[in-house]
Amino acid sequence: MTAINSGLKEIHDLREKLEQLTSQIEKGPRQVQARQKNVDSKKLELESLRSKLKHLKVGSEQKNLQLKSYEGRIHDLEGKLNSVSSNREYDALGNQIAADKMANSVLEDEIIEALEGIDKMQSEIVAFENELITVELERTAFGNTVTQKEPELRRQIEELQTRVSDVESMLPAEIVLPYRRLVQAYGARALAPVNGKSCGECYVGLTAQSLVELKSGRFKFCTCGRLMYFVESPTATL
Repeated sequence: MTAINSGLKEIHDLREKLEQLTSQIEKGPRQVQARQKNVDSKKLELESLRSKLKHLKVGSEQKNLQLKSYEGRIHDLEGKLNSVSSNREYDALGNQIAADKMANSVLEDEIIEALEGIDKMQSEIVAFENELITVELERTAFGNTVTQKEPELRRQIEELQTRVSDVESMLPAEIVLPYRRLVQAYGARALAPVNGKSCGECYVGLTAQSLVELKSGRFKFCTCGRLMYFVESPTATL
């Protein structure tokens, strides 16, 4: 491989590494934000569960008050039985007492069901609270890791940028401007290897003359716009 092809390959490799490191730095805060959104979402879910529990308790308390009201009325009606003067009035009071006792029985079942629902909801809330604590700790730990890694990533990026600038000094003046435009548009993909007889970016086949010029170290742009460099095919070992 000629010095020019070797240099272009190194530029390509360095720019790919730069993009990977830059992507890591940019991706970190986004991942932290996604975890924070997950925490916020779970907090809203927890508040919703607590609100449902509150309504269940209020409903249960109302049924208890209603039950006590019926029990008081039954007690009053049973006291009146001894003072009635006719069978008709006695039967009417008896029917009212029976109806109230039936209503009480239904209320008691509903109260038991409500209490069971409250117990279940409280267990769900405790489990959800523990899950929220775990998610918050994970978010915090991940955020700390991202923060701790960033200085080293930026140091590596700075070193790579210096190395890229050094290697890019090999580019002749007439290549620099179109090359810069390509880098701005495509990043590391501004360069394309030619391994065999086609462009590694668009896979268009090259003419024999173009291949000869690339192998000899000529700067050539593909029809797709990329700056090409020739890569020697590995020799198979027998």
